[in-house]
Amino acid sequence: MGLFGFAFVFGILALMMVYALASFVSKHNLFALILSGIVVSGFFSALISLIQYISDEEEKLPNIVYWLLGSFSSANYERVALLAILTIPIMIIFVLMRWRFNLLSLQDHDMRLLGINITKLRLIILGLCSLIIAAQVSVSGNVGWIGLVIPHLSRMLVGVDHRRSLPTAILLGAIFMLVVDNVSRTITQGEVPLGILTALIGAPVFAYLMKKNGIGRNNNG
Repeated sequence: MGLFGFAFVFGILALMMVYALASFVSKHNLFALILSGIVVSGFFSALISLIQYISDEEEKLPNIVYWLLGSFSSANYERVALLAILTIPIMIIFVLMRWRFNLLSLQDHDMRLLGINITKLRLIILGLCSLIIAAQVSVSGNVGWIGLVIPHLSRMLVGVDHRRSLPTAILLGAIFMLVVDNVSRTITQGEVPLGILTALIGAPVFAYLMKKNGIGRNNNG
């Protein structure tokens, strides 16, 4: 429970740092927000490296490295219960308010004209995302690329409307992680960390999706 608490607190802290830095550099600029995320990510990566450097090489360091790579090997019924208590209600909330996710694609000016409290909506979504991610990371460690690949696959299957793509992404993500976990336990005698497999699968798949969707293609074709 302590690990979950720290994960949530530092997740919120990272969000606050990103928004503060983006606002300081350039308000209402998506590019500044992305760059701010890269800066904050690099800062926390340096802190993690520092923790690894000062950790005990015999006991603590191997556990830290393995946790950072991501694995379900430490999962137990107590942790599954903790995940269920937090994850299921938040998923239900997201599914019920999934149409509001479509509003985030609008300009801030248009959202104000519709009478939508932009700040409140974003804070609710980001707060719930931080809560559910903190719970999952505290159990499985760092398993990357899922949030990049699965939503794009969902949009390819059912379109960009979040009323359909969000439930589809939840289902696809669960199936994908089950497949990856089974593969990690069978391809070698030991268990391959999930973060390695998701990166090996996710990187080329995401590159293919970028090519297929024409991301970065100029207007002249």
